[in-house]
Amino acid sequence: MTKAKTISTLIPTFNRETYLKKAIQSCLNQTVDHEIIVCNHGGTDGTDKMISEFDGKIKYIKRNKDYGPHFCWLEGIMEASGEYINLLFDDDWIEPKFIEECMKHFENPDVGFVFSGANIYNESNKKIIASGQNNFLPRSGIYNTSKYEFFFLKYVMSPTSFIIKKKDMIDSIFQGKLPFSKYSYKGVGPDKWMILMCMLRYKKFGYVSESLSIYRSHAGSITVDSYTDDKRKYLIKKSYEDVVKYYYSLKYGRYFSFFQNKYIIHLRYHFSLFLNKIINW
Repeated sequence: MTKAKTISTLIPTFNRETYLKKAIQSCLNQTVDHEIIVCNHGGTDGTDKMISEFDGKIKYIKRNKDYGPHFCWLEGIMEASGEYINLLFDDDWIEPKFIEECMKHFENPDVGFVFSGANIYNESNKKIIASGQNNFLPRSGIYNTSKYEFFFLKYVMSPTSFIIKKKDMIDSIFQGKLPFSKYSYKGVGPDKWMILMCMLRYKKFGYVSESLSIYRSHAGSITVDSYTDDKRKYLIKKSYEDVVKYYYSLKYGRYFSFFQNKYIIHLRYHFSLFLNKIINW
């Protein structure tokens, strides 16, 4: 008998009591029973009291100090019991069939991540518009990562709309900067790196064409906020570029490593033997 795959939804939060409630409720409305974890690092608003309304339905982690989003993400993930994780941002939400539809594609062991189409909710005018993820592929299914590499390198996809294995998400959350990187900005980087690392590890990905995740666009959003300031916009752009560079260094570096181990080291060894013979002759 095949064991059912387990999944946990992690909602990291920081002073977003109003938005958070909708995110939690969207998880409780899922057609699949799953673990729900809210991790609050350093929040000082009314979140603690609001969480009491969901007593017994979710797991709540609270820390008084805030060490940045990555540490909050990592603690919540480490506490998760699910084999798979959906990292739902506290200002977004998911439709009732999101988890059910995404998890279907993990029946294929070559699939490293699954994501759905997404809509954008504009907080200022209360309107919903489609995102670029909706036109990415014509239908739901499993696809080869190599064929769509350019899309994932060029665009940033919020963790709200995808699910990956817990072990892969843990490996993706780097603290500080990547090797050789120069830029960083408020949690930017690991969100993109989660997908790119799965592309290095797995041959395929799953896609659900329905718009089952919703990104909230509002003034307090890191992405939206960055467009009001040229310096912040520049830092986000460069931070994502550093992630792409790191991806390429790993992808092609492994071929160089193979070549070096198979040929260069042996050439150096035989050359050193040759020199020793000449010296000792």
